[in-house]
Amino acid sequence: MMEEFEDVDALPAQDLSQCKTCKRWFFPKVLEKHANICQKTATKRRKIFDSSRQRAEGTEISTLKPIKPKLQSSAASQKAEPPKKPSNWRKKHEDFIATIRAAKAATQAVKDGGPLPPPPPPSYDPDYIQCPYCQRRFNENAADRHIKFCQEQAARMPIKNKLGDAKKPPSRTQ
Repeated sequence: MMEEFEDVDALPAQDLSQCKTCKRWFFPKVLEKHANICQKTATKRRKIFDSSRQRAEGTEISTLKPIKPKLQSSAASQKAEPPKKPSNWRKKHEDFIATIRAAKAATQAVKDGGPLPPPPPPSYDPDYIQCPYCQRRFNENAADRHIKFCQEQAARMPIKNKLGDAKKPPSRTQ
């Protein structure tokens, strides 16, 4: 068996020819066949393989959940991502420390039997959006959905001040 491998190494390197497309070296007989194939593959652009699309085909998933459209290139998908917001971890950390300290103070007051200290002021996440109708706070996606809903609810409900004035009995005069 070793003799076979030795014979391959002994083949003359002078007989090799270079492919014009990929610059690899082949024997002349092989190069004829390779050149046609290499030329075709060099001009074609490969499609991006999407395994989730392939798994969804022929199942109920494709009817229940629409399949994402194919993207042209990976560069296009990177441009589609929104820029990341700066992190506000320091503010969250300080709020967390303040909450822990307030809880320790309340626990100590309960042990000593003294009056409870006032609760810490509420902290709001600056990333949250406040609803103009109910004053509650939501993240961006939830706020978009909620504000539409809350607007419809506010339009349906009668205004309390007008009803309150109308239902008051007339005052008595003596």
